[in-house]
Amino acid sequence: MQEAAAYIRRLQPDVVCMQEAPDASYYQMDSIRMAFDYVAYRYISGRTDHLPMMISSRYPLRAVRTLFFKNSVNLAMVADVCMPHDTVRVFCNHLETTSVNQYRGQIQAASKPWLFRLKAGAKLILQMKENFRKRAAQADYIAEEIRRSPYPVVVCGDFNDTPASYTYHRMKGALTDGFRDAGKGYQYTFRQLKRIWRIDYIFYSDELKGISYDSPDTPYSDHKMVVWRGYTK
Repeated sequence: MQEAAAYIRRLQPDVVCMQEAPDASYYQMDSIRMAFDYVAYRYISGRTDHLPMMISSRYPLRAVRTLFFKNSVNLAMVADVCMPHDTVRVFCNHLETTSVNQYRGQIQAASKPWLFRLKAGAKLILQMKENFRKRAAQADYIAEEIRRSPYPVVVCGDFNDTPASYTYHRMKGALTDGFRDAGKGYQYTFRQLKRIWRIDYIFYSDELKGISYDSPDTPYSDHKMVVWRGYTK
């Protein structure tokens, strides 16, 4: 965590959105404040029955809300970032997991009997179907929140789904995919499963324009962070 915080600090982003963020159950709050002391405003979700989430910003954060998904430990956070001449509503999202990591070790365990690994694969398929259903409902919920925004939006986070999915298209709607606007070459964000999956995104309204979009190859997580630079038109 210290290495990741130092890397982010070198980037000096105006807004930092974290899914599965460090919270008081892992780190003392003064340690978190010290790691991100260059940003003056910070909100961390508070419920212990959901995974922690954090939005930090150089600019004041107003109307901050946490949206807790039903029958899930996942959630989203909404905050209005009040810049000197513009206000942008930021949606930080962590949608339902794929459960791949939960079963991957059992499926790949060469020391286990083939029937054990086969059953683990069958359990994964069933769990993935249920999680797809949950993600679709979560995407519908967030899409409606996006539609009601009175400000330009930035929608980011771990969607746990590919650009071919219902989740991606429902969340994106008429927004711009930052990678398609300002990215280059081939980019993946999930470091497991042959490193071919892009499942973490930044979308935004027409009022914003991308300058650069990158997923640096850092070892701090099973997901690569997404770094977008842009401006309001």
